[in-house]
Amino acid sequence: MLSVVVPVVIGFLITVTMMLALRPVAVQLRLVDIPGGRKAHAGEVPIIGGLAIYLGLLASVLATGVIGQREFPLMVAATVMLMVGVMDDRFDLPANVRILGHVAAVITLALASGYRVESLGNLLGLGDMTLGSGSFIFTVVAAIALINAFNMLDGLDGLAGGVALMALGGLSFVFYGPQLDSALVVSLALFGAIAAFLIFNLPARFNRPVLAFMGDAGSTLLGFTLASLTLFAVQPRGVGLPPVVALWLLPVPILELFTSTFRRIAKGLSPMRADRGHFHYKLLEAGFSVRAIFIIYMATSAVSGVVGLVAWRAGVSEPKLFYGFLVMSALWVLTARDAKRVATYLPQALKRGELPRLRRRRRARSTVPIVKP
Repeated sequence: MLSVVVPVVIGFLITVTMMLALRPVAVQLRLVDIPGGRKAHAGEVPIIGGLAIYLGLLASVLATGVIGQREFPLMVAATVMLMVGVMDDRFDLPANVRILGHVAAVITLALASGYRVESLGNLLGLGDMTLGSGSFIFTVVAAIALINAFNMLDGLDGLAGGVALMALGGLSFVFYGPQLDSALVVSLALFGAIAAFLIFNLPARFNRPVLAFMGDAGSTLLGFTLASLTLFAVQPRGVGLPPVVALWLLPVPILELFTSTFRRIAKGLSPMRADRGHFHYKLLEAGFSVRAIFIIYMATSAVSGVVGLVAWRAGVSEPKLFYGFLVMSALWVLTARDAKRVATYLPQALKRGELPRLRRRRRARSTVPIVKP
């Protein structure tokens, strides 16, 4: 038990320390988010979460001394992701430069580890869906997609961190065994780091004086690390997690990714173009408070992960798990479409007040609106 607790504690303590230590540095380097345009937070907010989470993760992994052949390229590629994200947060890099950095990090991991998504399993009940020569391309595309999915989630306080925390809890359960797996250490270390960051990013009143954002450095780091850990989990020579269970562990970002992509293509827009069609924006506009949306996303992620893991352990077939996930997805989409009616049943504490009027100061470097809880 001590070997399980130690990575969490180290990741947590180092991240808290870095969150406090980096605040004045962020101001000096202008690594801050400035209100104006579509943003409604008060004052300049440091964008230090991604760097603090990375340092907490790195310190915990190094302190435990169990990093393996899989995890070394993961940490190297994560460093690339972080550097690209920090530069983007500071200088607003062009989209093609960001994507090039993401692709380089994912290819580095795939080539160095030798891992691929070789099969999607028996999703449809028609037999094993092997990917053959397309396994490498699928692995890279799927990882890039999850990275962007977490970037989409980072629109309101606590969402990306909270969803990642629930997914890491599930992956830690998957990796847990008689021997201390190095992938388990990474999962637990990141769990502790994100838990520490959320102290500064929860949609609550107590943390407004020390509010901080994770920025693109944080959201892309979370997406990449979760994609990497999921890739490790589905390897037949490793844990052998059926790929369909990964859907249950990451329901919100996966649904967000697919619905956003199809919506933009249907409108004749680029899938990479930002818009206000994400689920959390719809809930916000329907009258849900940021705190209510955070609770919904956390609860959905937790329940989905538990159901998926319990069903897998109970021997439920992959087709049933897949079709069950489709049913849950349909319910999620229908609820989002009828969000205004659902909002009328919310207690007043979970309803959104009027957004404050904003005074434009200068062009905000992100199109993601941040509002008070």
